[in-house]
Parts: sequence; structure tokens; C-alpha cells
Amino acid sequence: MNMKKRLPPEQLERVAEVFSTLSECSRLQLLQELMQGPRTVSELVEATGMKQGNVSKQLGILYSARLVERTREGNFIRYSIRDELVIQLCDAVCHSLRRQALAEADRFAS
Repeated sequence: MNMKKRLPPEQLERVAEVFSTLSECSRLQLLQELMQGPRTVSELVEATGMKQGNVSKQLGILYSARLVERTREGNFIRYSIRDELVIQLCDAVCHSLRRQALAEADRFAS
């Protein structure tokens, strides 16, 4: 987000919705799996160990927030990440946390 340009309240609402959606650990776990490629609910259940009902519920929330898309393949629905932004955002946060952890480790080592 370019902070030099102020966003109108409607756009700030959308930004808040995305961050709110990403604030749930189980959704991040599902997104992490989807970063490896499209998956069905059954594949996500197997990969995460989460219950099928919870996977379906969390995918519904991610879909409503327009962070994932779904494609019907016969009797299955395959989910995938809709926007590369999700991957970039997760990478940026992980990189920042890694830097912070290394800096903290350096302080304790000194």
C-alpha cells in the first residue's frame, strides 16, 4: 500500500478485511498448502490434519474475501490462490520475522 496516497474509507475497509482474514492461523496453514499448488478439500485435510468441516469453513472465508478461487473438476472442487499478493505478503511477513529473530539471537549471543 502506497502510504503517500491516502485511501478512501471504502478501500481501507477492504484492506482491513484482507488483514482480518489472514489473522487466523488455520487459514494461513491452508494458504501455505495452496502455495504449493491447487488442492482439493480432501488433500488439504490430509496435509493439515484439520477436520473436513473446518477446512471447508475456512476455505469459504478465504473465498468470500477473494483470496482463493475454486474450480470444479467432476465431483471435486480444487482451490488455488487467487492473487500473487497473498504469497508476497506472507513472504514479506516471514522475512521480517526471520530478521527480527536473528537480531534478537545476536543480542543474546553478545
